Amino acid sequence: MRDKRLKLFREYANASAIRRLGEERLTEQSGSVSAWSAPIWNIGMLNLNGRVYTEELAKRLATENRATLAYDSHRHDWGEAYLAAVAVVKSPRIEDGQLWVDIFFVDKAYSDKLSAIHEAGVSIGVSSVGYGETDKDGVVNAATYELVRYLDFVTDPANETYAEPEKETENVKKEESAGSQEHDEVSSEPTGELSQEEKQRRIEILRQVEAID
Repeated sequence: MRDKRLKLFREYANASAIRRLGEERLTEQSGSVSAWSAPIWNIGMLNLNGRVYTEELAKRLATENRATLAYDSHRHDWGEAYLAAVAVVKSPRIEDGQLWVDIFFVDKAYSDKLSAIHEAGVSIGVSSVGYGETDKDGVVNAATYELVRYLDFVTDPANETYAEPEKETENVKKEESAGSQEHDEVSSEPTGELSQEEKQRRIEILRQVEAID
Protein backbone atom coordinates (compact mmCIF):
# COMPACT_ATOMS: atom_id res chain seq x y z
CA MET A 1 0.00 0.00 0.00
CA ARG A 2 1.36 3.43 -0.95
CA ASP A 3 2.51 5.73 1.84
CA LYS A 4 -0.15 8.44 2.27
CA ARG A 5 2.57 11.06 2.65
CA LEU A 6 3.58 10.65 -0.99
CA LYS A 7 2.05 13.06 -3.48
CA LEU A 8 1.46 12.61 -7.20
CA PHE A 9 4.28 14.21 -9.20
CA ARG A 10 3.75 14.96 -12.90
CA GLU A 11 6.81 16.62 -14.39
CA TYR A 12 6.15 18.31 -17.70
CA ALA A 13 9.26 18.72 -19.84
CA ASN A 14 10.38 18.92 -23.44
CA ALA A 15 13.24 16.56 -24.22
CA SER A 16 16.32 18.60 -25.15
CA ALA A 17 17.43 16.11 -27.80
CA ILE A 18 15.20 13.28 -28.93
CA ARG A 19 16.64 10.86 -31.49
CA ARG A 20 15.26 8.05 -33.56
CA LEU A 21 17.10 4.75 -33.25
CA GLY A 22 17.93 2.31 -36.02
CA GLU A 23 15.50 -0.42 -37.02
CA GLU A 24 17.88 -3.06 -35.65
CA ARG A 25 16.84 -1.91 -32.17
CA LEU A 26 13.26 -3.11 -32.75
CA THR A 27 14.37 -6.64 -31.82
CA GLU A 28 14.69 -5.43 -28.22
CA GLN A 29 10.90 -5.10 -27.87
CA SER A 30 8.51 -7.56 -29.49
CA GLY A 31 5.77 -5.87 -31.50
CA SER A 32 7.44 -2.45 -31.68
CA VAL A 33 7.23 -0.39 -34.88
CA SER A 34 9.78 2.37 -34.15
CA ALA A 35 12.41 3.07 -31.50
CA TRP A 36 13.45 6.42 -30.02
CA SER A 37 15.62 7.71 -27.19
CA ALA A 38 14.97 10.84 -25.11
CA PRO A 39 15.85 12.57 -21.82
CA ILE A 40 13.07 13.04 -19.25
CA TRP A 41 14.79 14.83 -16.33
CA ASN A 42 17.56 17.37 -15.92
CA ILE A 43 19.39 15.90 -12.92
CA GLY A 44 20.15 18.19 -9.98
CA MET A 45 18.35 21.20 -11.50
CA LEU A 46 15.29 22.98 -10.07
CA ASN A 47 12.47 22.50 -12.56
CA LEU A 48 9.50 24.83 -13.11
CA ASN A 49 7.42 22.74 -10.70
CA GLY A 50 9.92 23.62 -7.96
CA ARG A 51 11.35 20.10 -7.67
CA VAL A 52 14.86 18.70 -8.00
CA TYR A 53 15.56 15.12 -9.12
CA THR A 54 18.93 13.96 -7.81
CA GLU A 55 21.63 11.76 -9.28
CA GLU A 56 21.00 9.32 -6.42
CA LEU A 57 17.40 8.86 -7.58
CA ALA A 58 18.39 8.60 -11.23
CA LYS A 59 20.95 5.90 -10.38
CA ARG A 60 18.31 4.02 -8.39
CA LEU A 61 15.93 3.97 -11.35
CA ALA A 62 18.75 2.90 -13.66
CA THR A 63 19.61 0.03 -11.32
CA GLU A 64 15.98 -1.10 -11.00
CA ASN A 65 15.74 -0.95 -14.82
CA ARG A 66 11.96 -1.19 -15.01
CA ALA A 67 9.79 -1.06 -18.12
CA THR A 68 6.65 1.09 -18.12
CA LEU A 69 3.90 2.03 -20.55
CA ALA A 70 3.50 5.45 -22.19
CA TYR A 71 0.26 7.20 -23.16
CA ASP A 72 -0.93 10.09 -25.27
CA SER A 73 -1.53 12.68 -22.54
CA HIS A 74 -3.04 11.15 -19.38
CA ARG A 75 -6.12 9.75 -21.14
CA HIS A 76 -5.54 6.32 -19.53
CA ASP A 77 -7.21 7.74 -16.43
CA TRP A 78 -10.45 7.44 -18.36
CA GLY A 79 -10.17 3.65 -18.68
CA GLU A 80 -8.91 1.07 -21.18
CA ALA A 81 -5.33 1.40 -19.90
CA TYR A 82 -3.86 -1.26 -22.18
CA LEU A 83 -5.58 -0.08 -25.35
CA ALA A 84 -4.66 3.57 -24.68
CA ALA A 85 -0.93 2.78 -24.39
CA VAL A 86 1.17 3.91 -27.37
CA ALA A 87 4.66 2.77 -26.33
CA VAL A 88 6.82 0.70 -24.00
CA VAL A 89 9.56 2.73 -22.26
CA LYS A 90 12.66 1.19 -20.66
CA SER A 91 16.46 1.18 -20.29
CA PRO A 92 16.85 4.25 -18.02
CA ARG A 93 20.38 5.63 -17.81
CA ILE A 94 22.30 8.79 -17.05
CA GLU A 95 23.76 10.74 -19.98
CA ASP A 96 25.24 14.24 -19.79
CA GLY A 97 23.43 15.20 -16.60
CA GLN A 98 20.05 13.91 -17.72
CA LEU A 99 18.00 10.75 -17.20
CA TRP A 100 17.46 9.12 -20.60
CA VAL A 101 15.11 6.30 -21.64
CA ASP A 102 14.40 4.28 -24.79
CA ILE A 103 10.90 4.44 -26.27
CA PHE A 104 9.48 1.57 -28.33
CA PHE A 105 6.21 2.48 -30.05
CA VAL A 106 3.63 -0.31 -30.38
CA ASP A 107 0.98 1.93 -32.00
CA LYS A 108 1.97 2.45 -35.67
CA ALA A 109 -0.52 5.24 -36.36
CA TYR A 110 0.67 7.19 -33.33
CA SER A 111 4.31 6.57 -34.19
CA ASP A 112 3.78 7.86 -37.75
CA LYS A 113 1.95 10.95 -36.49
CA LEU A 114 4.61 11.81 -33.91
CA SER A 115 7.36 11.27 -36.48
CA ALA A 116 5.68 13.69 -38.90
CA ILE A 117 5.19 16.29 -36.16
CA HIS A 118 8.79 15.93 -35.05
CA GLU A 119 10.21 16.19 -38.57
CA ALA A 120 8.15 19.35 -39.09
CA GLY A 121 10.09 20.97 -36.27
CA VAL A 122 7.28 21.02 -33.71
CA SER A 123 8.40 20.45 -30.11
CA ILE A 124 7.31 17.22 -28.44
CA GLY A 125 6.46 17.39 -24.75
CA VAL A 126 6.76 14.54 -22.26
CA SER A 127 5.50 14.18 -18.70
CA SER A 128 6.92 11.73 -16.15
CA VAL A 129 4.55 10.36 -13.51
CA GLY A 130 5.40 9.18 -10.01
CA TYR A 131 4.66 9.55 -6.30
CA GLY A 132 7.08 11.21 -3.93
CA GLU A 133 7.91 13.78 -1.29
CA THR A 134 10.35 16.69 -1.16
CA ASP A 135 12.36 18.54 1.46
CA LYS A 136 12.07 22.30 2.06
CA ASP A 137 14.32 22.97 -0.95
CA GLY A 138 12.21 20.88 -3.33
CA VAL A 139 14.65 17.96 -3.50
CA VAL A 140 12.77 14.72 -4.22
CA ASN A 141 13.45 11.99 -1.65
CA ALA A 142 15.36 9.32 -3.57
CA ALA A 143 14.45 6.58 -1.08
CA THR A 144 10.66 7.02 -1.16
CA TYR A 145 9.98 8.04 -4.76
CA GLU A 146 7.70 5.59 -6.60
CA LEU A 147 7.88 5.57 -10.39
CA VAL A 148 4.57 5.10 -12.21
CA ARG A 149 5.65 5.89 -15.80
CA TYR A 150 8.79 7.40 -17.26
CA LEU A 151 6.71 9.52 -19.61
CA ASP A 152 3.44 10.33 -21.32
CA PHE A 153 3.29 12.58 -24.39
CA VAL A 154 1.77 16.00 -23.67
CA THR A 155 1.16 19.32 -25.45
CA ASP A 156 1.89 21.75 -22.62
CA PRO A 157 5.32 21.01 -21.15
CA ALA A 158 6.73 23.32 -18.48
CA ASN A 159 10.49 22.88 -18.53
CA GLU A 160 13.35 24.66 -20.23
CA THR A 161 14.39 22.15 -22.92
CA TYR A 162 12.84 21.03 -26.20
CA ALA A 163 12.70 18.10 -28.60
CA GLU A 164 13.78 19.21 -32.06
CA PRO A 165 14.25 17.29 -35.36
CA GLU A 166 17.65 15.66 -35.94
CA LYS A 167 19.75 15.15 -39.04
CA GLU A 168 19.68 11.56 -40.28
CA THR A 169 22.58 9.17 -40.74
CA GLU A 170 22.20 5.83 -42.59
CA ASN A 171 20.33 4.13 -39.75
CA VAL A 172 20.26 6.49 -36.78
CA LYS A 173 19.27 10.13 -36.42
CA LYS A 174 22.01 12.24 -34.87
CA GLU A 175 21.31 14.32 -31.79
CA GLU A 176 20.83 18.03 -32.34
CA SER A 177 20.48 20.19 -29.24
CA ALA A 178 18.28 23.27 -29.12
CA GLY A 179 17.41 25.97 -26.60
CA SER A 180 14.04 27.23 -25.40
CA GLN A 181 11.67 28.60 -28.03
CA GLU A 182 8.01 29.07 -28.78
CA HIS A 183 6.38 25.93 -30.17
CA ASP A 184 3.16 24.87 -31.84
CA GLU A 185 0.73 22.62 -30.08
CA VAL A 186 1.05 18.89 -30.81
CA SER A 187 -2.19 17.25 -31.81
CA SER A 188 -3.49 14.73 -29.28
CA GLU A 189 -6.54 13.58 -31.21
CA PRO A 190 -7.34 9.85 -31.09
CA THR A 191 -5.77 7.88 -33.92
CA GLY A 192 -9.04 6.18 -34.86
CA GLU A 193 -10.95 3.01 -34.06
CA LEU A 194 -8.72 -0.03 -33.58
CA SER A 195 -9.45 -3.37 -35.18
CA GLN A 196 -10.09 -6.32 -32.88
CA GLU A 197 -6.87 -7.93 -34.11
CA GLU A 198 -4.86 -4.80 -33.32
CA LYS A 199 -6.44 -4.51 -29.85
CA GLN A 200 -5.53 -8.12 -29.06
CA ARG A 201 -1.97 -7.65 -30.37
CA ARG A 202 -1.36 -4.65 -28.10
CA ILE A 203 -2.87 -6.32 -25.06
CA GLU A 204 -0.59 -9.35 -25.51
CA ILE A 205 2.51 -7.13 -25.89
CA LEU A 206 1.74 -4.99 -22.86
CA ARG A 207 0.86 -7.98 -20.67
CA GLN A 208 4.32 -9.38 -21.46
CA VAL A 209 5.87 -6.10 -20.35
CA GLU A 210 3.99 -6.03 -17.05
CA ALA A 211 4.94 -9.65 -16.41
CA ILE A 212 8.62 -8.70 -16.77
CA ASP A 213 8.26 -5.62 -14.53
